Amino acid sequence: MSRIAALWTIIISQVIYVVLLLVWLFIAGMSVMMFDDPQAVNDITTWLVFIFILLYPVGVIVSIVAGWVVFARGRYKRMLIWNAIPLVWIIPLIILSVYVFS
Repeated sequence: MSRIAALWTIIISQVIYVVLLLVWLFIAGMSVMMFDDPQAVNDITTWLVFIFILLYPVGVIVSIVAGWVVFARGRYKRMLIWNAIPLVWIIPLIILSVYVFS
């Protein structure tokens, strides 16, 4: 991969990740509704899903910092891997959206 292609890839993908932080704000606000059932407070699965949702900004920050550091070192394949960290949150959301709205 050339330097220019890697540069555009990292810029475009990270702009998308930052824009998706607006979607995350809504999802994080609605995720509190998982605890409507009084027994949900004691359910470990509910807590794990809740923490997973709340960690999206951490994944974006790690991806941005690590992606640019690795890009500066000229390791473009590693940059793609580091830049794909937020996809751990985005792909399940897309799959769930396709399932719900189809």
